[in-house]
Amino acid sequence: MQARDLQFSLHARIIAFIAAILGVGAVVLGLAAWQYARVAAGDAYDKLLIGGTIQVAENLFVQGDVVALDPPAAAFATLSAYDLVFYKVVDARGVVIAGYENLASGVSADKIRQGVVLADGIFQGQPVRIATIGKKFDDAQAGGWAEVVVAQTLRARNALAWDLTAKAVGIIAIMSLLALTAGALSVRLALAPLIRIESEIAARKPDDLRPIQVKPPIEVRALVGAIDEFTRRLSERIAIMQRFIADAAHQIRTSIAALDALTELLANEMDPLERAERTARVREKSAELGRLTSQLLGHAMIIHRAETIPFEALDLNALAKSVLSHAVPLTLEREVSVSFIPFDGELIIQADAISLREALSNLIHNALTHGATTRLTLCTGRDRETAWMTVCDDGPGIPISEHERLRTPFQMGSTQAGGSGLGLAIASDVARAHGGDLSFANGPDFCVMLAIKSGA
Repeated sequence: MQARDLQFSLHARIIAFIAAILGVGAVVLGLAAWQYARVAAGDAYDKLLIGGTIQVAENLFVQGDVVALDPPAAAFATLSAYDLVFYKVVDARGVVIAGYENLASGVSADKIRQGVVLADGIFQGQPVRIATIGKKFDDAQAGGWAEVVVAQTLRARNALAWDLTAKAVGIIAIMSLLALTAGALSVRLALAPLIRIESEIAARKPDDLRPIQVKPPIEVRALVGAIDEFTRRLSERIAIMQRFIADAAHQIRTSIAALDALTELLANEMDPLERAERTARVREKSAELGRLTSQLLGHAMIIHRAETIPFEALDLNALAKSVLSHAVPLTLEREVSVSFIPFDGELIIQADAISLREALSNLIHNALTHGATTRLTLCTGRDRETAWMTVCDDGPGIPISEHERLRTPFQMGSTQAGGSGLGLAIASDVARAHGGDLSFANGPDFCVMLAIKSGA
């Protein structure tokens, strides 16, 4: 596995995290073990030092009006097993009667009269632990307080501290290694379902968009659910595109075949009047084919933009006015009065301007081609939750029984002549993409309302 793969490997990152935690914990525990070992070794050897100092004090006696010492061999043997031992005995007069004269404890006389006093010091260039105790004599000549000082180097207690620390660190290292191994195995077992999910997805064919069959752990169930939901949406989108491509191919082939047949007839026609009539029909079919191609591309664009393009703020009044001015041709076969009634107030919404332009353009084209006899009106409006654009004309309208059917692509009304059957389908798709709907109203004027959420 390459270094980049390791960097982003979930398994490697978890193991590295566990190792880092265990490493920090081992260091902290090692320092704690060293501190505890020092305290434990110090306490043990301090007790020996105190015991030895008391024995030295107990072996002091008065002989011939002078304080004397009978050195306790057993006590010194115990203290000097691994260390150097130094001692000093000073009588009440301040005279050193035994030991090293330059061995000083630095402890006040008041403290040593209450018991053994311990202190750290340096003697003969070596760190030592010093125990000091006072002993009172009631003799008339040698009476008073004698001072006993015993010093021991720190080699043995340091050796004991290091030994205890080494054993503790060894145990910590073994436990950390076991914990890391257990963590690695646990992570591998925990990630096993992900590996099975990966294997299932890798083994699938490109057209297999079923939900993942492996039951995921609770921790990644939401992720697998999101993948399944994405796969479902992708499958629906692919199905829509496949159906659209098949329908579009059929419509284009039919139109091209009709145009080809008319062209063939035109090429063989010798009568000038018939030739002119067929030429007009060729032009009409060419225009229909161009319109069909434009609507097919527009429908494909709407399908693509429905869930991929973010909405932006736009003025619906300005958009409707602009589309109306471009959608109405300069010349019509009949006289049609075109009017625009804008919403009286601000009409700023969040929407996709391109999709709305395409939808409204198709509604106006349908009204001019199949509906309006003498009158076409475009108006805009809004309430608290919805904004709308309504195209009304004084044509025959669409029967209520066909309202739902004409929302699907390539469906043409029974009263319509020509067309591709895409205009209302495009408008309906745009309305749904904006959280709204396309509705029809039959009355004195036939109206088509494209309603969207005003905050969409």
